[in-house]
Amino acid sequence: MSQRDNGAAARKTHPPRRRHTAKEHGPDPIDLHVGRQLKLARELAGLTQTEVGRALDMSFQVIQKYEQGEIRISASRLFQLAGLFAKPSDYFFEGLAASDMPSIGTLDRADIELVRAFRTIRSPEIRQLLVRLARDIVQTNGVTSGAAAKYLFYNIFFSIRRRIMANS
Repeated sequence: MSQRDNGAAARKTHPPRRRHTAKEHGPDPIDLHVGRQLKLARELAGLTQTEVGRALDMSFQVIQKYEQGEIRISASRLFQLAGLFAKPSDYFFEGLAASDMPSIGTLDRADIELVRAFRTIRSPEIRQLLVRLARDIVQTNGVTSGAAAKYLFYNIFFSIRRRIMANS
């Protein structure tokens, strides 16, 4: 048998590899991460799926599928999304390490509201005070009592915000 025939025989003994599809195997973890980052950017910008879809000439259903990792976002579409949200393209991959799959926590509605409210504060001094406050709460209550720290932080944060808005 020639070398060429050996190669053909080897190919015949191994069944062809099946493609990994989201429908059969579930979404790829990286697609899920990119979708979560898209959803976070959209919510922080205060936009709906419909508004993002209109900006990119696509339906809200496509945006929804992107966010759920059901369909993969192409490089050109990712570039457009980065431009829409004024973020670098690598924003969508933040938190991913080449060596391991991410165990990515999700932000809940209160987390997003907190970030959006924080961004409305124009005074750098007040923003810095709030960052220090958050750090103090974590140090005082410890990481293990996250729910209590979060509750305390939100109460103090929104109390400060109300005072600032009342004085404006």
